[in-house]
Amino acid sequence: MAKRKKETSPEEKVITLLKKAKKPKLTLSQIAKALRLSKKKTKKILFRLIESGEVIRLGKRYAHVLRAGKVVRGVIQIKRAGFGFVKTDEGEIFVPAWATGDALSGDEVEVLIFPDRKGELPEGKVLRVIKHGLIYVGGTYVGRGMVITDDPRLGTVRVKLKKGQRIKRGTRVILRRKDGRWEIYEVNPDDYRLIELKYSLPAKFPRRVLKEVENLRIEKDKGRVDLREEFTITIDPRTAKDYDDAVYVERYEKGWILKVHIADVSYWVKKGSALDKEALKRGTSVYLIDRVVPMLPHRLSDDLASLLPGKPKYTFTVEVKITRNGRVLTRTAKFYRSVIKSWARFTYEDAERVLNGEEPADPETVIHRKAFGGVKRTLKEASALAEILRAKREERGSIDFDLPEAEFFMEDGKVVMVSPKERLWSHKIIEELMIVANTVVATYMQKKEWPVLYRVHDRPDPRKVKKFITLAERLLGKSFKHRRITPKFLSEVVKQFRRRPEETLMNYLLLRSMARAEYSPINVGHFGLALKNYLHFTSPIRRYPDLVAHRQLWQLINGKKSLYTHEELIELGKYLSERERLAEDAEWEMWRLKIYEFMQDKVGEVYEGIVTGVSSESLFVQITDHLAEGYVPYHTIKGRVVPLPEEYSVMVFRGRESSRITLGDRVKVRVVNVNKYMKDMVLELV
Repeated sequence: MAKRKKETSPEEKVITLLKKAKKPKLTLSQIAKALRLSKKKTKKILFRLIESGEVIRLGKRYAHVLRAGKVVRGVIQIKRAGFGFVKTDEGEIFVPAWATGDALSGDEVEVLIFPDRKGELPEGKVLRVIKHGLIYVGGTYVGRGMVITDDPRLGTVRVKLKKGQRIKRGTRVILRRKDGRWEIYEVNPDDYRLIELKYSLPAKFPRRVLKEVENLRIEKDKGRVDLREEFTITIDPRTAKDYDDAVYVERYEKGWILKVHIADVSYWVKKGSALDKEALKRGTSVYLIDRVVPMLPHRLSDDLASLLPGKPKYTFTVEVKITRNGRVLTRTAKFYRSVIKSWARFTYEDAERVLNGEEPADPETVIHRKAFGGVKRTLKEASALAEILRAKREERGSIDFDLPEAEFFMEDGKVVMVSPKERLWSHKIIEELMIVANTVVATYMQKKEWPVLYRVHDRPDPRKVKKFITLAERLLGKSFKHRRITPKFLSEVVKQFRRRPEETLMNYLLLRSMARAEYSPINVGHFGLALKNYLHFTSPIRRYPDLVAHRQLWQLINGKKSLYTHEELIELGKYLSERERLAEDAEWEMWRLKIYEFMQDKVGEVYEGIVTGVSSESLFVQITDHLAEGYVPYHTIKGRVVPLPEEYSVMVFRGRESSRITLGDRVKVRVVNVNKYMKDMVLELV
């Protein structure tokens, strides 16, 4: 008896039709007619195929995904509002909230790029999750095997408790995804443990690495330039343990001689060693407010390599002359290994006091052998030089993103106060001197065409900058038409907001419109600093790219072979840029956790804030005293509310009266509700 031929399903017929039709997109009527089906039945079949990700609807037409547009792979990051961005090798793709499927932040996904969609970025739809990125997530146990997770996209999930395991309602837990299911991994974790697991931050160093560090010994290096008698100083935060830069400045007839001494980490960390492999794996140190996940073990970062006061230390020195009008004489710059002694460890606050004619008052400040006169002279010359350098930088159009940074005051792991950190002139002194050192090394490498990782910052997206300019024109009441987008022009626009209520907001919006700085051997310059050549050289204790620069510079000045090929540096640049972003995300999440922890007991209190965003549902406001951002739902505002997101404002109508609330406006708000772990704060207008 002959085998009966398997009947083709209606779904398979639709797929075959959409794959082979002359036109890639067909209407419902065309599909129903071709397959001799009713429209109602055809619609049901298409709905099932759309759900399975095989068919996509584009307007009134349907297409097979392989004919609808380009399919690419990338990693998705989903924002609180539900939409997401997929980072691919070809650039970023915007994914609307309805098109994210079951993807979560950090998942590797396959995404279809829609053709002919107008917008700042290509738009697409997640077709499937290739690999789950989110392995750990925090949550609150609510009983009966249910956990409300901290991720709004994930919501509430069911977990299986171990035999005999009892957990009280309201207990904080960490969940782990295993074989596609969630299980309770830890109970009652602290915030640091949550961040450590979520971002895969390595808590401990492998035993072989620690053993290698224990065997490190200081050996006499006769080839080093001895600078121990010069009054070299360090200026760092009062909580710092790793001092990787020191400076010495003196006058000469045409200006200043600047010596920037950087901890010679390349002396200790040899390429290919266990220590080097672990440092590369980490890529950067991660600073979680009052704790650090270091790139190098503490014996090296806080002791052997650290430029501790009063102790001879091995350094890599950049020596350069700078004229009275701020011209950096890069051609005569010198690079050499040295041995120094820091005669003073200043905190930023004490450096500021000394410059103002006061005595040091911080117990963390250390001045070696009562050398106050000598170190004060170095500090004053450094300040005078920094003033000239800063004026020169402003002249060339470097953009100074003067954004407030949160300062946390902690007691027993709890936040007792959060406030904007004061940006002192002493901070800017070190900033200016380090920029010079980084620029001089980059210029030398570029001139010699020597492979190295540059710190590159590409030109911003013109469409994003145009939005920023449009808002600036509205707020300032002037036109910037026919101006070329250069760092100098954007710097001039930002300057016009100095000491205005919108200053911080406009700095932030401009920063958001910029490309992200990255590491690459292909030198496209640094747009933000308005520099053709720039790299990172000054922090090798906490950044791996700086260590690469040290190694490559030493090979170059000694006429030795490059330790890295161009291809190796391309891959290294991509990886280290990714590690930097991960560290920034971890640090930012810890900041937000602690800010909302501080705000939890402030419910009912009234604060002044600034409007930072307008959406179709809420007004976003930052409480300026504590840098805490919350939102005002429109339904809580008395009157009829008409949001105008394209105009960065919202109209409120009350009877015959109306008022407009615009980005940058100062408002008074009351704290209604705070959820620390959701990083969520509801406000109401007062």
